Amino acid sequence: MPEGLGGLIAVTAIGAALIVAHVALLAAVVRSEVEAKWKWAALVPIVTPIAAWVAPRRRHLAAWSALLVAYVVARALW
Repeated sequence: MPEGLGGLIAVTAIGAALIVAHVALLAAVVRSEVEAKWKWAALVPIVTPIAAWVAPRRRHLAAWSALLVAYVVARALW
């Protein structure tokens, strides 16, 4: 296996999981009982975690945050 291939696979897998978690976070905000303005704001990717905090969807937000930290660490290492 060429050097760095394992890191590339890890970063790709974590990135894919982060995208799936982000879509799940968006769906959780849209299905919540939060005001409509937060549901619309959640469509902007940078605002989605803030809208999840307001929603309150803390468990979804914790999973998304853990994957984000894992992705940043994986990118820093490889």
